[in-house]
Amino acid sequence: MAIRSKKGFTLVELLVVIAIIGVLIALLLPAVQQAREAARRMQCTNHLKQLALALHNYHDTYLAFPAISYDHEVNGGDETRHASWSWGTCILPQMEQGAAYDILAPSSPDRLHEAVNNSTKLAVLQTPISSWRCPSDSGPTLNSHYTINNGSGNQSQDVEIATANYLGVNHSGDISRTNTPTSSRNYRITGMFVPGTNVQSNNLMVISMRHVTDGTSNTAFVGERPFMLGGVELGAGLIYGHTGNEDIETSHNYEDGFIAVVGAGKTPINYNDTCGTGCDDRDGRQGFSSLHPGGSQFAFVDGSVHFIAETIDNNFGGPDDSTYERLLSRNDGQNLGSW
Repeated sequence: MAIRSKKGFTLVELLVVIAIIGVLIALLLPAVQQAREAARRMQCTNHLKQLALALHNYHDTYLAFPAISYDHEVNGGDETRHASWSWGTCILPQMEQGAAYDILAPSSPDRLHEAVNNSTKLAVLQTPISSWRCPSDSGPTLNSHYTINNGSGNQSQDVEIATANYLGVNHSGDISRTNTPTSSRNYRITGMFVPGTNVQSNNLMVISMRHVTDGTSNTAFVGERPFMLGGVELGAGLIYGHTGNEDIETSHNYEDGFIAVVGAGKTPINYNDTCGTGCDDRDGRQGFSSLHPGGSQFAFVDGSVHFIAETIDNNFGGPDDSTYERLLSRNDGQNLGSW
């Protein structure tokens, strides 16, 4: 009587198969991750295009782009009590958010620090808008880093509102509030967003197309900032406004003021050094960065979106004499070169 042999895998064969499957997964996983990041980056590009288009539609209506923010305390004010509406609120009607804008009714009559005490308005302020978020960033829906005063003067009562990953370009150096001319041609702030009220003897409180003398395709408009970068909390930004009205260049304030809605070029792209003892002005919180490998995306004034590598030529301090500084400046008057 013949003995039938049982068919099956030996232990060695099974281990070999498992090893092969493990190798295949190890080879495929990076490709899958790259494909997902490519899709997220494309979605981020579309969001930046939407913002640029909304800003242009705003310009078509008002013949100027919105400012950093409005309702500042010109003669000082109280950083622990006041908050101001920003450019993000201004363009809500141009982003098919007209109903939200009507509910908020900015400055009619409520200031932002008053609006957060109104439950109906607060519901809007805490509602995320997907086109303001980079899909590569997993930061919180409500921003716990940059919070809004409620007028009480007690910062423990500050309110969290919706996070934004997109910040306006304010300056090629530190975030600044001063627009008084330094020559017959140039204004101190070189970017597209300036304070909307006369906070420091300013005589330029909106930017229009005629101020973009370097050309719309050579001037960055809106850039990125994630909530976390390399284990450091940068805080991203806010859609609707900011607490106080301080800056970096004059006030050295990295926690309140304009930093929540605009960025600047004093730091390289994807730089995450934080403010230490005495406040190091290389602090990456005020700069532009992203979770896209190798650089960050920017919308330009012509409506295009470009990925700028973190290795781009930069030389911070003094005049705008590097490629990155010139991209963030609307009126440096220099040849840009290739980048």
